[in-house]
Amino acid sequence: MTDPFDVNGPPENRAGLSETLASPGWTLLLLRAFLGVTFTFAGLQKLANPNFFSPTAPGSFQEQLRGPIITSPLHHLLDPALHAPVAFAVLVALGEIAVGLGTLVGLFGRVAASGGALLSLSFFLTVSFRDNPYYYGADIVFLFAWTPFVLGGSGAFSLDGVYARRAERARAALSAAAPRGGLTKRQLAASKRQAAELERRTLLQKAAAAGALALTGFTLGGLVSALGRLLHSAHPSGAVASLPNAGAPGKVSPATSGHAPAATGPTARPAAPKSTATTPVPKGARIGPAADVPVGGAASFTDPAQQVPALVVQIKSGDFRAFSAVCPHAGCTVQFDGTNDVFACPCHGSVFSATTGAVLQGPAPKGLSPIPVALGPNGQLYVDG
Repeated sequence: MTDPFDVNGPPENRAGLSETLASPGWTLLLLRAFLGVTFTFAGLQKLANPNFFSPTAPGSFQEQLRGPIITSPLHHLLDPALHAPVAFAVLVALGEIAVGLGTLVGLFGRVAASGGALLSLSFFLTVSFRDNPYYYGADIVFLFAWTPFVLGGSGAFSLDGVYARRAERARAALSAAAPRGGLTKRQLAASKRQAAELERRTLLQKAAAAGALALTGFTLGGLVSALGRLLHSAHPSGAVASLPNAGAPGKVSPATSGHAPAATGPTARPAAPKSTATTPVPKGARIGPAADVPVGGAASFTDPAQQVPALVVQIKSGDFRAFSAVCPHAGCTVQFDGTNDVFACPCHGSVFSATTGAVLQGPAPKGLSPIPVALGPNGQLYVDG
């Protein structure tokens, strides 16, 4: 059997090489490499970020899901992910790594591409379903980018191609060893058994390679996760503090601080105003102490009326403003930027005023929804009164 990769061989070999280079597997090699690197990097990046798995941290899996769950056509089908956010976050990260590595080396290419398409479809139906125009969202582009590999596999330059060529050479050797003039029934049955054994061995070899690749992925993911947590603990200034009851409906949890640091001890908090008979407690749901919102900073809470992420800022001493943290563009959860006094959407770059919630930079079509907030005489904040 001639080898199409032998460029120094006879002319028929070089013709085979030209045909191979013109095959979809080669012409789409750059796209395959891009998809593999991107999904592998995305999964490792999630594992390296401890905040991605924290239920209350801005930008975490749970916080990113709370907004899109409102606009997603899947809607309450996403509820299980909110009940077990860490488990689903780990599955997403590991799934991206598995898809990425499988695509890079071209092992079980159709399976890896199908997994990538399924992940892209799920991201599209949750995070970017409401993107307008639709081509602003990358997930729909990734979804269609996977289709050539779902339909045609990884191509010749892949482990799948290597195992396929080995099996083809073995089948050719069996065919060459067959006696001329046809096979008897016994010889035909033996030939079928040999062919079946060849298929079984090829499948076992691919499974062993997949196991080694999975072990590599787990090892790489573990190292990246450990390194990320080490760097995160070494630089805690970028971390988000949490109260013991953070994330519960109507409870406030510190978000990112602005010009002033959050209080760290009992002496750092100002004394709560004394309640008097002439100063009634505001109507609405209590979300937490005002002392936990630094001047020039913000804190996150769950809006008790809509059960979605929200942010409260203290513009100046005693002046509190609260807004929904759900970006009106695609439902992502915005984050507070204390340096510039704005809310920024991490998904598509929309920017909103921290004072009014108005949109300062698109593609968001409108500003953040305001939430009525009031400071009570007991030093507590109340919303939706």
